[in-house]
Amino acid sequence: MLIQILANTPLWVYGLFIFLLVFGFVQTRTRLVNKVPALLLPVGMIVLSLSGVHSSFGLELLPLAAWGCALIIVTVAGYVLFKDERIHFKASEGKYFIPGSWAPFMVMMAIFFAKYLYAVMSSLGAEIITTPIFIGTLAAVYGILSGYFASRAVNLISQAQKA
Repeated sequence: MLIQILANTPLWVYGLFIFLLVFGFVQTRTRLVNKVPALLLPVGMIVLSLSGVHSSFGLELLPLAAWGCALIIVTVAGYVLFKDERIHFKASEGKYFIPGSWAPFMVMMAIFFAKYLYAVMSSLGAEIITTPIFIGTLAAVYGILSGYFASRAVNLISQAQKA
């Protein structure tokens, strides 16, 4: 069954997976990043997460509310409680110093696999994916994962304003 699932996976999904793997591994290295590209990762991951909600459930109240609430809660909690003080903005260079971390890689993979698992369940006709508890839970998971990147973006913006 696993072979059949992989064989029926569209080629673009493999391309996206490889892109996210490479981009995720880049996040594990300490680096100096220009201001705009540093903010593109959080924005891109939030868009990918929201597209997961939209493609899975449409623009319905329950999934959007679950996603939005989880996003806001984790963004605030992440910024207040788990702010990475090692990140700082070098105003003279217009670059962020961002220490390497496996966390962005893991969150990227979690978003990808949540979307992939839903797509597999949908193609297999799993009835559970139509239940409100499943819809709300998966949308909240997308929001939680997006909240990580949103809190990171808030931290980046905050560091730039301090410089």
